[in-house]
Amino acid sequence: MSGQYTGLPLGRRTLLKGAFAAGLVSATGFASARAASPKKGGKIVIATIGGAASDTLDPRTITSIGHGVMGFTLGNCLTEIGRNNALVGELAESWEHSANATVWKFQLRKGVTFHSGKSMTSEDVVYSLNLHRGEASTSGAKGLLSGISDIAADGPNAIVITMSGPNADVPQLLSDFHLLIVPAGTTDFAAADFTGPYKLQRFEPGDRLHAVRNPNYWKADAAHVDEVEILFVADVTARTSGLLTGEIHIAGRMDPKSVGLVNAAPGVHVEAHPGPGHRPLLMACDRAPFDNLDLRLAVKYSLDRVEILDKVMAGLGSIANDHPIPPFDPFHAADIPQRSFDPDKAKFHLKKSGFDGVLPLSTSNVVFSGAETMAALFQQSAAKAGLKVEIIREPSDGFWKNVWLKKPFVGGSWGGRATADIMLSTAYKSDAPWNDTHWKRADFDAKLAAARGETDFAKRKAIYHDLQVMIHEDGGAAIPFFNNNVDGLRDTVKGYYPSGAYELSGMRVSERVWLDDA
Repeated sequence: MSGQYTGLPLGRRTLLKGAFAAGLVSATGFASARAASPKKGGKIVIATIGGAASDTLDPRTITSIGHGVMGFTLGNCLTEIGRNNALVGELAESWEHSANATVWKFQLRKGVTFHSGKSMTSEDVVYSLNLHRGEASTSGAKGLLSGISDIAADGPNAIVITMSGPNADVPQLLSDFHLLIVPAGTTDFAAADFTGPYKLQRFEPGDRLHAVRNPNYWKADAAHVDEVEILFVADVTARTSGLLTGEIHIAGRMDPKSVGLVNAAPGVHVEAHPGPGHRPLLMACDRAPFDNLDLRLAVKYSLDRVEILDKVMAGLGSIANDHPIPPFDPFHAADIPQRSFDPDKAKFHLKKSGFDGVLPLSTSNVVFSGAETMAALFQQSAAKAGLKVEIIREPSDGFWKNVWLKKPFVGGSWGGRATADIMLSTAYKSDAPWNDTHWKRADFDAKLAAARGETDFAKRKAIYHDLQVMIHEDGGAAIPFFNNNVDGLRDTVKGYYPSGAYELSGMRVSERVWLDDA
C-alpha cells in the first residue's frame, strides 16, 4: 500500500481532540464514576447471548452481543462511545483530518501495553485494522473499512488513514467492536493478547469466559472488579432466574414481558432505554422467491407491527418502517409514509407476484427472546392476506453460522450502529459481508458514498432520506419495530449507564461497573 501522510499540503485542517486528552476527561462517564466513588474488588457475573461452540477470540469473527462483551472485556478500539453517546478517544488520544476529510491522522496513546507486556505501537494498530480489509476478508467490519485506500504508520505513535473518498465519520467507524487492537503478526487469537481491562483466564466457547483484572490497565478509573465471568445463557428464563437468585449480577436482553416481575422483586431492577436495535424478517433478494419485489411487499404489508411490538416487546420500543434508521437519529426520514398492516395490499402484491407456495421462515429464540413469538404472529397475520408461512425452529447452537446469511427467509436481529453510515454500510451496501438481505443496488452504493463525504448537514440528510426511501420501497428487510435495550441488574451493581447502540452499556459493562458490596 502507498500514500504516506505528508503533513501539511492538505489545505486547512480541522483538529479534533478525543475527550481522553488531558484536561477533558471530565466530559466522560469515567469522571462521573469517580464522583460516585466506585469500589474495587469482587467478582461480577454477566449473562448474555450469542455464544456457540464454534466461537473464537478472533475479532473478525464477532457476530453477537455476547461476543462484543467478550471483546471489550479483553480489548480496546481506537475510539469508543461513552456516556450520552459522545464519541471519545480510547487508544487514540486525538485526531485531525484534511480539509476534504480524505486523510486522517490519529495520535496514539503512549504507554499502553498488551497483556503480554509488549508496548503498543503504530505497527500493531496498522496490522490490526488491516486484518479486516482485503478481498478475502470475511470480517463483519470489511464493509466499514472498504472506503480506506491506505493505512500507514507515521512514527511509532501515530497512524494515517487515507480514504478513497471523503468520509466525515472515520473516528466513529473506529469504535466498531470488531476493531480491537492486537500485536502485529498475531495469527493465533486463543492467547487473547489485547490491551483491555481484563486478562483471559479461561475460555469455553459457547459457554463462558473468565478473566481477571489487568494490573497494568491504562484507564486508571475503570475495571473496578477483580474478576469478570461472562456466561452465555441462551434461555432468557434462565437468565432471569439467575438474576433473581443472585447467581448473576447482570443479565442482558431481558424478556420485556418480565420487566414488571423483575422490578417488583427485591434487590434487582431493569434498565430499559431506547435503542437503534431492530428485529427484521430478512428476505434474500438474490434468489427466488424473494427476487420478486411484489412478494417482498406482500410480506411487509402482512406484518402487524403494533401487535408485534405489544406482544413481543411489551411496548418497549417504537414502530419501524422497513428501514434501519431509528426515530432519534438526526438523519431519520420521518416523512416516509408509515407502512401498516394492510391485508388487502398484501393480497394485491401476493397475487401480482404469482407466488402460491408456502414460505419457510427460519427462526430461533437464540436471536432474541421473542423471535419465535414474532414468527407466529407474522404467520397469523400473513394468513389473513392469503400468504402461507411455515415456521422452521432452528437449533440455537450454530444459528449465526448455519442459518443467518444462508437461508432465504430468516428472523434476524440487529443492534443498530453508532451512525447511519455505519448501519447502512454494514448491512445494505452491495458488497458488505453482512448484507443479510443480499440486496444489491449500484445507485444505492453511489448515494451512500456521496452521503459519507458530505459535510453539509442538510445536504447529507437529504441523501440519507433517499437511501431510506430506497430500502423502504425495495429492500429485503421487513422491520416491524425498534426495540429498547433491556438489561437486568442486581441493585449492588453501580456505575451502569446506557451508551451507544448496544445493550449492556454499549457492550462495555464489564469495565464500567462496580459492586457496592465488594
